[in-house]
Amino acid sequence: MFVTIRRYSPKNGSINKASLELLRRQIREDFLPVIQQIPGFRGYYMVSVEDRELITLSLSESAEASEAITHCAADYTIRNPLMYELGRPEVTRGEVLTCAEQAPPTVDSGEAAAMALALWYQESRGMLLTASER
Repeated sequence: MFVTIRRYSPKNGSINKASLELLRRQIREDFLPVIQQIPGFRGYYMVSVEDRELITLSLSESAEASEAITHCAADYTIRNPLMYELGRPEVTRGEVLTCAEQAPPTVDSGEAAAMALALWYQESRGMLLTASER
């Protein structure tokens, strides 16, 4: 499995509750149906971090599917003025080396992915703060 994390940190304050709701609806109606057709697509999550940053997480079965999703995301960003306002994302891509999931009746897979993303965010934020203190 492959994961791509995109972290949008707009400097002009373009993230607010109204724009996030509009973006959520646009992503659901316009973007997700496109990437769901990509062979090897496994999941997509969009997370608002304290209404300051936006993080997306794409999951795919292969490097080729990951590349196709990345191409669709770049194309969508160019065509969507709201995404364009968020600026260029910091992108992290890689192969999942190990993972564990709960049985479906116990934990929603979206909830598990959101928890993993929150943990990644906390760890990366801690490393950035530590580096800036030096």
